[in-house]
Amino acid sequence: YQRRVRGSMSSFPSVGILPKEETEASAFIKSHPEYDGRGVIIGIFDTGVDPAAPGLQTTSDGKPKVIDLVDGSGGGDVDTSTVRTAVNGILLGKSGKQLKIGDWVNPSGKFHVGTKFGYDLFPGELVERLKRERKEAFDNTHRSVVNDLQFRVTNYSSDKETVSKEELNTRLSELIDIGKKYSDNGPVFDVVVFNDGKTWRCAIDKKQDGDLTNAKLLTNYRDELQYDTFSDQDCLSYAVNIYNEGNLLSIVTDAGSHGTHVAGIAAAYFENQPELNGIAPGAQIVGIKIGDSRLGSMETGTSLVRGLISAYQAKCDIINMSYGEPTGKPNVGRFPPLATELVKNHKIVFVSSAGNSGPALSTVGAPGGTTKGLIGVGAIVTPDMMAVEYSLLERLPEIQFTWSSRGPAQNGALGVTVSAPGGAIAPVPNWTLQKNMLMNGTSMSSPNACGGLSLILSALKASKIAYNPFTLRRAIENTARSTTADALTVGNGVLQVAKAFTYMSKTFDASELDYFLDVIIPERDNAAGLYLREISETRGITETEVKVLPEFFSGVDNKKKIAFELRITLKSTVKWVEVPQNLVLMNGGR
Repeated sequence: YQRRVRGSMSSFPSVGILPKEETEASAFIKSHPEYDGRGVIIGIFDTGVDPAAPGLQTTSDGKPKVIDLVDGSGGGDVDTSTVRTAVNGILLGKSGKQLKIGDWVNPSGKFHVGTKFGYDLFPGELVERLKRERKEAFDNTHRSVVNDLQFRVTNYSSDKETVSKEELNTRLSELIDIGKKYSDNGPVFDVVVFNDGKTWRCAIDKKQDGDLTNAKLLTNYRDELQYDTFSDQDCLSYAVNIYNEGNLLSIVTDAGSHGTHVAGIAAAYFENQPELNGIAPGAQIVGIKIGDSRLGSMETGTSLVRGLISAYQAKCDIINMSYGEPTGKPNVGRFPPLATELVKNHKIVFVSSAGNSGPALSTVGAPGGTTKGLIGVGAIVTPDMMAVEYSLLERLPEIQFTWSSRGPAQNGALGVTVSAPGGAIAPVPNWTLQKNMLMNGTSMSSPNACGGLSLILSALKASKIAYNPFTLRRAIENTARSTTADALTVGNGVLQVAKAFTYMSKTFDASELDYFLDVIIPERDNAAGLYLREISETRGITETEVKVLPEFFSGVDNKKKIAFELRITLKSTVKWVEVPQNLVLMNGGR
């Protein structure tokens, strides 16, 4: 046993808590402090973001950190289409409760009312904690009452009691039965929505006492950046958005701690603890909840589509989605083509986790490793992470996490674009009763890479260098740091922020902003690459036609399409693949 005496031991490492050195992010900010994510808006597709969590209040230059919160899942929706008026300051709530309203400005005198079950809003882990604490409080009170009643029955005296012994026994029996049938269905909140003449506002009877005189009035989060918590016990933050002329209220809460942790990795800012900073502390966050609290934080097709719309409306520059699942059919379903459309037509960079199903081949998940246009991120673990995050006795060389999903995708795409550190001690929501938490997964490597890309975007914007998602992707692919792992494991390598920015600065060509190149194999159902998986396919020489298609962004002048000509020199990087030496490419593809 060794007692820790302050100042008597070597100082705690300043790296490894939230890894930044491996991707050059730390060195990049040190050289360019003004390129720390400023001017960049990151959309977080996840379980939701707690605006009250440590490190998520302001950016490095003093701007609000979380600038919008949206629930795409519909789990927080409240039907407020019932309209009533108040009489002498009393309003009949949708639950039937008499609500005492505040001295509110409401020119129309009309109030929209509704109710919401609290446990439909609360994340599963919080519900478990609250049920445990509420049951303990109930048991303590119930046990005390039962014990008191048992004492009165045992020591019954008609001289001291005003009721019969039979009555006391009946009460005791009923009390014991109540204890056996205990069930906690959670709180039920009355909500009131009204228009103050300028904007729609909402009040929630979070104390469930019917007194709304001092209730905090909230409006759409993006308008005033205001939020509240339900109670000191749950510490659950919530914001609201009001739709359809007051007929629909959306209460935005977390479905889990995952999203806040992801947001913290990407962009948290701690003024006095820079080692806890996210990768891009100057960036701002749009929290887009795709995980439904009612479904254990599982995403739905509807929530994903709503999320894409919200990201576009919020003018996000880049999106991180640390969600996904295995798939055998890349680019299939409603979401993949819409996500690709967002990248192609609206030039929003989209980063996503490659998956945690490794180390077998072809374990990359959707959408990160299988959707065209998205940047899929694998996970590495480094010596500093081993020492600080995992408290290992020995530092080992940098390796890919065994569980990090591998390529190729079933359609021959590489699957993993780049890799980044796949673990971090980062902020979590206040309802967890923790400041931060260690999590690992490609869910963590994705926001690490997203933060790194945000640094590059910040620098490009400040330097007035034009870009699109495809020129950025080419830069990170060509400058990624090689490791001992193969390309199917690590992708093109570990993201290198400084080198990628330098690459984009030196290779800028305005004509390349008009288009991107798509590569397909027509004879294999337009696959993204040649995947020779079966034994029969590898017994001899395989000759395959590859088609290269220039795709122009919307709005590009037809004269540029006519004039387009690209002269390409082709070179194989391995001896067992032969390619033509030259290709002259024009619009229409070859």
